[in-house]
Amino acid sequence: MLNNPHKQWIALLLWLLVVPTSLYVIYVKFPFKEIDMWFLILNFIMLVVAMSVSFQIFSISISLERWIIFVIFFQYGLFAEMVFMQLALIILQFVRKSSLPAFYRFTTNSLMFAIVSITSAFCFHYAGGSISEMPPWAFLAAAAVYAISYSLINSLILYCIMKIERTSFDDFKQVALWDFAITMVVLPLAVAYSLLTYKLGVFSVMLLGVPFLLILLIIRKYAFSGEFNKKLSSAVDIGHELTESLSTHEVIEVFTKKIRGVVNYDQAYILDIYKETEFHLLACSEAGNFSKEAEFFTFKNEAIPLLSPNKINVYSSHKEIEKLEHLQFSSAVQSVMVAPIIRAGKLEAYLIMTSFRRNFFEEIDKKMVDLLTGYFETSVMKAFHYELTIEKSEKCGLTKLYNFRYLTKKLSEELSRFHEQEISSVSAIILDIDHFKSINDNYGHQSGNDILCSFAQILKKYETDGRTLARYGGEEFVLLLPDFTKKEAVTLAERIRLEVEQHTFMIKPDLTDNIESIGVNLTVSLGVSSIPEDTKSDNSLLRNADRALYIGGKQAGRNRVGVYEGEQPETIEI
Repeated sequence: MLNNPHKQWIALLLWLLVVPTSLYVIYVKFPFKEIDMWFLILNFIMLVVAMSVSFQIFSISISLERWIIFVIFFQYGLFAEMVFMQLALIILQFVRKSSLPAFYRFTTNSLMFAIVSITSAFCFHYAGGSISEMPPWAFLAAAAVYAISYSLINSLILYCIMKIERTSFDDFKQVALWDFAITMVVLPLAVAYSLLTYKLGVFSVMLLGVPFLLILLIIRKYAFSGEFNKKLSSAVDIGHELTESLSTHEVIEVFTKKIRGVVNYDQAYILDIYKETEFHLLACSEAGNFSKEAEFFTFKNEAIPLLSPNKINVYSSHKEIEKLEHLQFSSAVQSVMVAPIIRAGKLEAYLIMTSFRRNFFEEIDKKMVDLLTGYFETSVMKAFHYELTIEKSEKCGLTKLYNFRYLTKKLSEELSRFHEQEISSVSAIILDIDHFKSINDNYGHQSGNDILCSFAQILKKYETDGRTLARYGGEEFVLLLPDFTKKEAVTLAERIRLEVEQHTFMIKPDLTDNIESIGVNLTVSLGVSSIPEDTKSDNSLLRNADRALYIGGKQAGRNRVGVYEGEQPETIEI
């Protein structure tokens, strides 16, 4: 990542080696003419405005500050242009938003522009250019060489940075072409401005600079409208993507990741409100990583009454953030946005976004968050109801375990993983409660149901590490074990058999007048089969395990583990 601390130190070291040294050498070796301070101040103001105003052309951000940089170079030389640009970059840290640390942004941009400035200046002088007044056509030719080299070197350095960072090159060619085109468009303006300055001095600012500044301010007004429309369009696209997500986890992850394309942030947290008194962290994004556990954020339930239940609030400094006394952020956080997530007029959760810069979140960000949280809540509820429907169709209503329908689907998935060599084996254990019919006959069907539920709870302890537990039918259950060898499956089956044998099941008999609970001891028979030892088919795996259950378990005397060994299942003796 660009904000990797190691790379930040490298950027700082390179900046210290290159920028201050080159400024000193250029100051000593290349003297410049007397400076018109008012001309510099007025152009510096225009430069800051130009750098703060950008507009979109085919999704590419365009700004028009380069012509002013050219003019300063043409008028006062390399040293003045470099100092001018370095000061502008400092101002830029407060003008343009970015999630990158401000000092890192400055050092990398400063280093980049220093290299571009020095290299293109040598090209200018090599082409016969001079900071003194020149014949118009000679000046235009040298200026063209300067502008072309400036754009090409800038694109080359950008390419190298993208190569080092291993970022996508999809848009590089288009960005480079637009950079070159904009450079060639502003070149005549810079040449005309410089020639006019030779004749009129600071008065040239009134003739060219001020109209340019007014045009930029107009662009800024419409750029905000265009930015709003673009963000609105992106928010709608995110809304559509959210509504297409069919799981709550997917909705939460898509929302947390995609919202960054509309409202930039450094950290984001979604806090669910449970029973109106407790916070539960649903998800967070820190350092670009999506997670369910926060490393740089803690919270207390006492914060709930302090947060607005119906309005988005922004805290733009450390002093304001201190008001959120029950929410603890990273010490680097300087701006916080807290947005309630509301459904049908009821507060359900909060979205909390942070930035490492002061005054980071603006009114447009609040509007976008308000829109997106509405999409989010609607999509979460839709996904929740969908999951509930699927759960009802894939789970046993009595034991709450998966049913046969889900088991066959999962078994097919595990077999695909086996064939793709993601796992080396798949084992299955089928379990059947011994003499279960006598439980129903002697104590009633409700007692039988109670035992099935208790038995399911014992088995659920073994449903870990990707294993799947399902009710196969009646009093039969299946434990599917990916990446389990037959030997490991047999060992686990024996552990389960022994635990059930030693367990006392408590029931209330329905068929007697005695309503007190009594203890009942049961045993279980089990069958084990594995892929690839016994078969490579999902249907054969369960059939083999079932055969092992009845021949090696039931027929061998019950309370045994039967192991499939071809046509004659082996019995594990007690």
